[in-house]
Amino acid sequence: MAQENQIGDTNEMVTAVDVLWENLTSLFFFTDGIPIEAMDRYNEAKELEKQQHGVTWDAAIKAHDNRGHVHARSLVDFDEYYENIFKK
Repeated sequence: MAQENQIGDTNEMVTAVDVLWENLTSLFFFTDGIPIEAMDRYNEAKELEKQQHGVTWDAAIKAHDNRGHVHARSLVDFDEYYENIFKK
């Protein structure tokens, strides 16, 4: 979903990590700016999110290949993949 990110750039995708970061930073009043440690954790979360998206992308391609490139069959694979990976 293309939305504005925290600096108003609409060319960048807003992800769950970005939304969480925006919500957390709005809850706190930082008189000296956001602590470096917090920014480091945000950057680590963004990198982890990127890696997770890559794994999901690769799994989707493999599942689509395994389904004989039939889109209707491949579409149902995501729910099963999500349940197996994230709902353990």
